Amino acid sequence: MKKRNCLIFLLPLFFAGACSSEVPGSVDTFADQVNEQFEADVFIPEFEEYPVTSAEIQTVPLAGTKELLVTYSGEKGELKSEEHITNHEETVGSDVLYGIYDGEPFLFRLSYDGFEAMSGDGNTETLDIDGTEVQYSEAEDGGNEFLKAFFNTEEGSYSLEFALSEELTREKAFEIVETVVDGANS
Repeated sequence: MKKRNCLIFLLPLFFAGACSSEVPGSVDTFADQVNEQFEADVFIPEFEEYPVTSAEIQTVPLAGTKELLVTYSGEKGELKSEEHITNHEETVGSDVLYGIYDGEPFLFRLSYDGFEAMSGDGNTETLDIDGTEVQYSEAEDGGNEFLKAFFNTEEGSYSLEFALSEELTREKAFEIVETVVDGANS
C-alpha cells in the first residue's frame, strides 16, 4: 500500500458533497463505480436514519490521488439541478456519482482513499475496535462539536467526520465508526 503523511484537520464540514444520479436510492447505485475506480472493495454503509445525500470522487491532479467522499444527512431533501451539480464538479474537481441532495442537516462524511493515513499532529487518541487501531480527535468550533476518526486497511484508509448534535451524539458516532470498521474488514 502506498503511504502518505497527512495532518488530521477537520475539513470544512459545510461544503456541499456531490453526487449525480437519476435514481434516488441506495449505495448500490454507485458502489460498483467506486470499487472500479479504486480497484478495491470499498465498504460504504447505509443507515436508515442517515440517508446518503451525495457521493463523489475528488481528484488531485498534481498529486495523482483521488478520494471518495460520501455525505450523510438527517433528511435527504430535494435533488439539486444538473447545472448545480455540473458547476460543483468543475469547481471542486470531482466526479459526482450520486446526489447532490439538499440534505439537511449535515451529520457526517465518510471518505476513502488508497493511501495509508497517519496522524502528523500528535493530537489524536487511539481506540481498538475489533483489532483495528482507530485514531480519533475531537474539536469545538464556534460552539459546535466535531469528531474525526480514521483507520487503515490493507487496501487504503477510511476517515469519518461528524458534526455532533443531539441527533448524532458522540456515542452514536463511535457506533458508526465501529460499523465501518467491521464492514471494511469483512
